[in-house]
Amino acid sequence: MCQICDDLHETIRIEHPYQYYSIVEQIKTMMQEGILFLIQGNCDFSLIERDMPFLNDVPCHVFMCKSCECKFELCVETFHGSGGRWEVIHE
Repeated sequence: MCQICDDLHETIRIEHPYQYYSIVEQIKTMMQEGILFLIQGNCDFSLIERDMPFLNDVPCHVFMCKSCECKFELCVETFHGSGGRWEVIHE
């Protein structure tokens, strides 16, 4: 953990699609600013857009802080609507 990603360490429970899309938009901004980068995912993160169909029943992506290499996961289950979460990956 570092000062750059300190605010990202809170686990966020995703219960509605608008929450997911809001987080996706924030992550895309952080990626453009060079704060986070994508290290793995099961669908193309750049194609995820509000009001578009989901690219996967369970879109899941892992990001890393460029400064301290802390990892974060964003996953949401879309098929049954059980939600998802943003959280730190503790290794």
